[in-house]
Amino acid sequence: MAFAHELLLFPLEREVQAAAQQLHDSSDWNARLAVAWGLRQLNSPRAQALAVALLQELEESQEQTAFMDPAALSTMRARLHLVQGEVAMLMMRLDDAQACVERARAELQAHPNPCVQADLHGLQASIHADRGDVDLQRDAQQNALDWADQAQDAERQLYYRACLARADLFLDFELARATWSEQLPASGEGLSAQCRAALADYRALEHGLASDYVEAAAFLEQSYEASLESGQVRRAIGAASNLGYSYTSISDFETALAWLKKGLAVARRVRWPGAIGLCLAQTGEALRRVGQTESARELLRECLQTLAQHPHSRTAMMALDYLGQAELDHGHYEEALKHFELLGQRERHSHSSDMRTGVVLGRARALMHLGRLDEAKSVALEAIKAATAQQQRSDLVELRALVAEIERRSGATPDTVLSWLQLALEQAQALEAYQPKPELLDAAAEALSQAGRPEEAYAMERRAMAARQAAWATASRHARQQVEVARNERQHARQQAQAKEERLAKLQAAHEQLQQLVVLGREIWRQRSPGLIFTVLCRELRSVLGAEVLAVYRRDASGQTLVMGESSKGEHEGLPLKIAVSDPDSPCAACSRDWTERHESRAPGPTRIFAPMVGDDANPAVLVLELPEGQAWGTREQGILRHLSTDAALAFKRAMV
Repeated sequence: MAFAHELLLFPLEREVQAAAQQLHDSSDWNARLAVAWGLRQLNSPRAQALAVALLQELEESQEQTAFMDPAALSTMRARLHLVQGEVAMLMMRLDDAQACVERARAELQAHPNPCVQADLHGLQASIHADRGDVDLQRDAQQNALDWADQAQDAERQLYYRACLARADLFLDFELARATWSEQLPASGEGLSAQCRAALADYRALEHGLASDYVEAAAFLEQSYEASLESGQVRRAIGAASNLGYSYTSISDFETALAWLKKGLAVARRVRWPGAIGLCLAQTGEALRRVGQTESARELLRECLQTLAQHPHSRTAMMALDYLGQAELDHGHYEEALKHFELLGQRERHSHSSDMRTGVVLGRARALMHLGRLDEAKSVALEAIKAATAQQQRSDLVELRALVAEIERRSGATPDTVLSWLQLALEQAQALEAYQPKPELLDAAAEALSQAGRPEEAYAMERRAMAARQAAWATASRHARQQVEVARNERQHARQQAQAKEERLAKLQAAHEQLQQLVVLGREIWRQRSPGLIFTVLCRELRSVLGAEVLAVYRRDASGQTLVMGESSKGEHEGLPLKIAVSDPDSPCAACSRDWTERHESRAPGPTRIFAPMVGDDANPAVLVLELPEGQAWGTREQGILRHLSTDAALAFKRAMV
């Protein structure tokens, strides 16, 4: 291994582990320092123990140190303080980490060492970043690069240049990209592992902030591998977590959850609160995207609790943003607005301009749901300007869809609403591998229908259904995995048994519901006659939703008349045998025309529901049901009905050929 003043910033993991295995108590000071330095992220407890022991030995061996070069001794002590400082920083003990930095700085006052001082300022930048002091972080990164330049250390020069460039992307994306892209190598070919990791991390963020998520993911995978190779465990965890975010952004939830699970496994192994918090935040957002809102809220609150002492850290701000979105999904609009207003204050404090769009987008959504439509529209249009300036193209998809919804709620014409939705879909089309959310496709289908374009509306609704079913499948797989994880963790953390049992029960319920839909759909599909299909459908909807199926209506050969097909004996009184599709007063006819569910209250008494059976026909059938008085009917029930009625529609078509 190298002498103290020649230590690599991140030696290769295999070399460090080999040296650590050969180390013993009588090893010379330089060998023990080199192992402590190399293990600071690979094995933080051992690195800390080695540093403490060696500092104490240097203090007690004054007779030996009296004959050492004072500069070499100061360098050795400074590096040992930096080892302790980095371990404290990783454990989020930031005051302790700062104290270690100051002790290292004092050691170097009389005997400056440019390489050590570059690493000191690199650690100082990480401490500022975890406090949310973005401007101070940037200054420290610049100082690290200046000292690396003074040392003429090519490895450190490139490494700290990539770190500074990455920090600048958060402050001003366009300026940073123009400033740094040409100054950094286009690829990592031929570079050391430590520099490949930092360079790929910069390129990934450059593409990610521009919504080029496929390119970002490719660079993040490079950074992850090179980080592990060079012992940069913190960067590896961040890369895995950001891979989860990148795949979440293009709706590849299965791949996203796989990477998040990988990152969280590494983070739990090293037990660093900041790394665990980052993984919890990104996993929470992925779960929110697949509809597991309760589980998402739990993880995001756990993340914020973990980082409660550092509310301005970037991870805490991300978690607050995601929690606000989860509260919106859950219908807690006042709570969501408070989260986004608090996030706005923190964003202004930390100058994190890339988060500004998320803040404004969240506020606009909350204001819309609270009925403050004029304010919501003004905020959303402001957010569109900010997202355009920052080239946050995926945010533009959501913002334009949001303006469309605000316009719809404000009573705008169908064409006005549709124009905003088309802009959103065009933006989505321009993003490689980006998958629009089912809600956007639903809104577009409804707007097309209202605008008198039924064929396009039907095609759009089918896209929405396919996207929704893909999300259900991913949620089911993840729920099953999480159930197993919770069962295994319970054996190792008895003190958290109650919380994990609650999480297990919720995940088990979600998994069982999704699996039940698959089983019910298969049962419908196995039937070979319309009568049997109808009988099974009636039984399943009664069992799952408590709803009684009255009848199925289909269009006749002319396409102008709805004719009652299968019906429940004695349960279709008041329903005509035939209905003109053009009948303006019939909810059944209206449902057939625009593929929109209708509810007809019969207070006191049951509620009658007219629901389209959307399979793959241009003119779907209409299913008529009745709910008992007071029976709940929400998003869950509507999703189950759509799933089973689609399976039945396809089964009916096959049986009637």
